[in-house]
Amino acid sequence: MSIPGLLALCFCVFWPVSIWYVERILDKSDEPLGVLSLIAFVAVVLSRRGQFSKSTKPTKHSHYKIPLSSIFCLLAYIATWPFAPKLLSAIFAVLAIGSLIDSHGGKFKMDVGSWLLLLFSLPIVSSLNFYSGYPLRLLVGKIAAPLISMVGFPTVADGTTLVWSEHLVQIDAPCSGIKMLWFALFIGAVLSSVLELNFFRAAMVLGASVLGALLGNVLRITSLFFVEAEILKVDPSIDQFVHQAVGTVAFAISAGLTVLVAMRFSRKGADEETPELEETQPAAEETLEAEKTLEAKVNLPDFALPASERSGETQTANDKRPEKAQKAPVKGLKKMILNDRRMLVFLALSAIAIATPAIFTRGSDRSISTHDFPGWPKEYNGRILQQVSPEKADEAFYQEFPGKIQCFAQGERRIIIRWVAKPTRQLHPSSDCFRGLGYDITYKPLETDAEGIRRSCFRAGKDGKSFAVKERIYDDAGGNWTDISTWYWAALLGKTHGPWWSIVEISPTP
Repeated sequence: MSIPGLLALCFCVFWPVSIWYVERILDKSDEPLGVLSLIAFVAVVLSRRGQFSKSTKPTKHSHYKIPLSSIFCLLAYIATWPFAPKLLSAIFAVLAIGSLIDSHGGKFKMDVGSWLLLLFSLPIVSSLNFYSGYPLRLLVGKIAAPLISMVGFPTVADGTTLVWSEHLVQIDAPCSGIKMLWFALFIGAVLSSVLELNFFRAAMVLGASVLGALLGNVLRITSLFFVEAEILKVDPSIDQFVHQAVGTVAFAISAGLTVLVAMRFSRKGADEETPELEETQPAAEETLEAEKTLEAKVNLPDFALPASERSGETQTANDKRPEKAQKAPVKGLKKMILNDRRMLVFLALSAIAIATPAIFTRGSDRSISTHDFPGWPKEYNGRILQQVSPEKADEAFYQEFPGKIQCFAQGERRIIIRWVAKPTRQLHPSSDCFRGLGYDITYKPLETDAEGIRRSCFRAGKDGKSFAVKERIYDDAGGNWTDISTWYWAALLGKTHGPWWSIVEISPTP
């Protein structure tokens, strides 16, 4: 089966994943980096098309062999479909596809870099921010604080906040370094695939990518600390430029480390292959001599050759022996499939996988009961709240939300209040909701009001319209969080207990 045939089959079998993937790419709720990784993966596969390793020679029907790993992934996809998150189903799907491609053998063999490119083709940046954003910011803060202290500014990391004297510098969600880590691993995966590094060398390159991304983000946070703490005075008009320039330099250092390690291992591999070539040179010379001898024998008359090397025409009739008739090979795709048990199992599971989404609908995570809900507040910040119908810009907040949600108005300002009783991935950051509607997001520094309550801030713009958005999550015990990832980990570790309120303030700006 050809690569286009495999892809066509997989699109049919995993049709819900295909639809979900296209929707996620088009709605812009996640960074569209997966498309870049998918293009790189396809380029790697096409660059190796028609090539096979010296030790593997394809047979006529060898490409129809279905690997067991694809069958197991297909089983996992079917078994977990009714309750698994869509991203998990997509991971099972791409693992099955990768196993099918890998079954071609030879140069189609999937290496570590190719597997990573295939997995990175999924829209995972938003999920990485949700689950890994807070731990990464904690780690970066713990490393940056002593570095800043070493240059004469005694600093302590309090969670994701760097404390120096009376200055508090928050390491907010955009500074988690997730995108830098993604790009560093992407570069490492591409280099590992292009240079065809073995497992150990590819693992070393990817490890260098992770280390480089971490050190690059530490460098960025440490440098911007002096700006945010006003140790270095920067004109507000170029503040955004300074942040971007520092981030670019930090990423260049991270990517440079990955490239250096990859090229080092590539040269090392080339040096190890040189002695092997030198050892094979005498064997090649012997082969050349044998060919010359054979050519000389060909020019001799048939009677001058030894009896064992004479042609069939000079042999006596008594020396000829009838050859045993060979059994004709089984022909036809239909008979081949019927004689291949793995193929039968795979096709049967494929049919089940196609029908499963239509038969079993995914259960929604309903984390609350109606009687647990205390009701909506009547006032917010001392002003009356008026319930209104959600506008188009608010619809993304309502999608698959497992708790209670309501839109309110205070003059021109809209306030979206969400209520949940347990930690859930469906409490999306408001920036993802606006990005999904096509808005351009510009992050702003955290805001602290007169009562000491902190909120995350960003500006959303589209078609000449602009909104200032503020967000926070809090509980009834006085806990307050400025981003979803921090709240989720605090709830997961038992540092806070539900229910929780999420407040998103949306104000039009000129």
